[in-house]
Amino acid sequence: MATKAASVSDTLPNYVHDIATASCVFCPYGADAQAGDRLYIYDEKTVYGRQQRERLVEVTAIKQFRSTGRVITLDLAMIGSDEASHIAQDSETSVEALLEHRPGNATYDAKRPPVVVYFEPVSEDDTTGSRTRPGQAVGLASKPQNQHDSRFGRLLSKLTPWRH
Repeated sequence: MATKAASVSDTLPNYVHDIATASCVFCPYGADAQAGDRLYIYDEKTVYGRQQRERLVEVTAIKQFRSTGRVITLDLAMIGSDEASHIAQDSETSVEALLEHRPGNATYDAKRPPVVVYFEPVSEDDTTGSRTRPGQAVGLASKPQNQHDSRFGRLLSKLTPWRH
């Protein structure tokens, strides 16, 4: 089995809705991965505070995504509404947002075409993620560390730089 070179990234660039159930993720600006790569996929669950959870997965397929605004195709094969809903749910987005990600829109980058990455967990026993990083975000969906703090907490962190 091939493994991803550690020099690029060991994490997919977009997060999923739930690492325990997701099987694919929509990457609107492509993904530097190939079938057989072992990477971490992550979600941002808030059950126990703001904690990012990661899970080691193996990429099974990467399919080129295209939208006309009415129809979605993966590797030039038209998909139905069930598959589009599955991709949207796993990717924590809406089917409408998937349909709108097409050439001509401001969010579309022709140099980095969108893909859908399909994956399977490496270990079925690992349903909660093999790594957790409290308060830390990775990849394109990264957020400032204090975004979820209270207003007072954000103000205090600006006044006391040693609290970062």
